[in-house]
Amino acid sequence: MVLLTVLWTSVAVAAELSIPPQTAKAGTSVAVPLMIDTIDNLAGIKIVIEYDRKLLHFTKGEKTKKTNSLMHVINDKVPGKLIIVMAGARGIGGKRFPILILTFETAKDLKKEQSAGIEIIDVQLMSDQLKDIEHTVKVNPLAIMP
Repeated sequence: MVLLTVLWTSVAVAAELSIPPQTAKAGTSVAVPLMIDTIDNLAGIKIVIEYDRKLLHFTKGEKTKKTNSLMHVINDKVPGKLIIVMAGARGIGGKRFPILILTFETAKDLKKEQSAGIEIIDVQLMSDQLKDIEHTVKVNPLAIMP
């Protein structure tokens, strides 16, 4: 019974950070949400994202209503790479909400459908007690249509 309780608790606390599947037209702007499925007491976030700079050009990143209390910095100095840091004195929580909306301009004049590679290569989620929050990452493709 104790083993079952431990296994159930560890499954219940793991959060999933994800990018949902999307489709965009070439030469347009696309908003890509960074979603979290279930979280409690999230006070610190560090995410490193790499993207195909031939197909995407980063233009801005915006907090959402749920993450408004957190400060954020997005380092986009290296084309094709974003380093995102968010922090607050108090943790936030909820179910299935975007933590940040990233906006990209898509490449123009594509001859065929392309899958824009966006990868989350590093993630750290922390509580307001500075403890790591277990998580998984799921990235779905961004299809760019001609």
